[in-house]
Amino acid sequence: MTKDRKIGLLCVSKGFGGLEMNTLKLAKWLQEMGWQVSVMVAENSETAKRAKDFCDSVYTMPLKGNFLDRNKLKSMRNWLKDFPAQIIFITHNKDIAVAAAYKRSCDRKIKLVYQQHMQVGVNKKDFIHTRRYNMLDLWIAPLQYLKEETIQRTAVPEAKVTVIPLGVETGRFVQNTVTCETARTALSLPAGKKIFGVLGRIDPKKGQDFLIGATKKLRDDYHVDHHLLIMGAVTPHEGDDHLNSLYRMVKEYQLEDRVHFRESTPQIELFYSAIDVFAMPSFGETYGMVTLEAMAAGKPVIGTNNDGTKEILQNGKLGYVYELGDTDGFCKQLIALLEDKNIDKMVHAARSEVLERFTKERMMRQLDETLEKLR
Repeated sequence: MTKDRKIGLLCVSKGFGGLEMNTLKLAKWLQEMGWQVSVMVAENSETAKRAKDFCDSVYTMPLKGNFLDRNKLKSMRNWLKDFPAQIIFITHNKDIAVAAAYKRSCDRKIKLVYQQHMQVGVNKKDFIHTRRYNMLDLWIAPLQYLKEETIQRTAVPEAKVTVIPLGVETGRFVQNTVTCETARTALSLPAGKKIFGVLGRIDPKKGQDFLIGATKKLRDDYHVDHHLLIMGAVTPHEGDDHLNSLYRMVKEYQLEDRVHFRESTPQIELFYSAIDVFAMPSFGETYGMVTLEAMAAGKPVIGTNNDGTKEILQNGKLGYVYELGDTDGFCKQLIALLEDKNIDKMVHAARSEVLERFTKERMMRQLDETLEKLR
């Protein structure tokens, strides 16, 4: 059955964050659906180191060079000679170029599918992008606003753009039995305090510095003893300058007793059990898997009123929202959330939304049906 269902996953990225981790998970999930899967990742990358844990067939491509670099095209040809995939599934937007070049010059029959993880951003209806995107057979947007942006800012036909939300493994969050007390003990966090937290890569665009500033304002202007948990790690090989700047900020504001840094852990249930509120302060969050995880875990969410967070929280229906960069607005919304006697209804509605629309199982059913029609 599986011999005719071959798919190659292409993600040649030097970093290792949500995009790369989701690509490796997808390789595993597609195999569970009966697909034969091979992945092509960046040589000497963190993704390459971890890929064998998710897929037996792993190939690498050099990072250096543009999309027409002969070493990159040679890597594509060697990969697809060994593994004659019918579909190449692209998750890193920069890899569309090399995949399109391969299809144009080597194999017009192969199907190219792009799963969007980044916003389109600026207008890309120019000749180069149009020629490149013409080689795509399908563009998968995880949210409706991303589909609309794609149609507005590229020449990709609407008929080629579909919405399939990225799926969350909801079971581990819905069935989480770790108590708040146990989680805080395990993470060495104070008992009896209100703690809001952020989970994810330590990066200037993720907004951890905004939350540290908000913690100072909560203490100085609103006179409340709220604590902040920052859990995450820097991207491998990108240095820890930003993390050190966050440490300096905490020291300057004299918040050592209120801001708690913890390394990422495979037991992320501990994070969600330990916090009272999940914060999503990112500057332009395309999607927000951790927002969905928090909703599945039954935690109230406060996030920026833009991009993926705005759509997921349905403009404040499923979580509290504030305007990007508005520290006072964040503080007021956080205090209002913690005092909201009806917050349980919002939390229940948010969890129900995740279980209805954003599960791994729903995503994989939609994806399997879509890919089967394509090939």
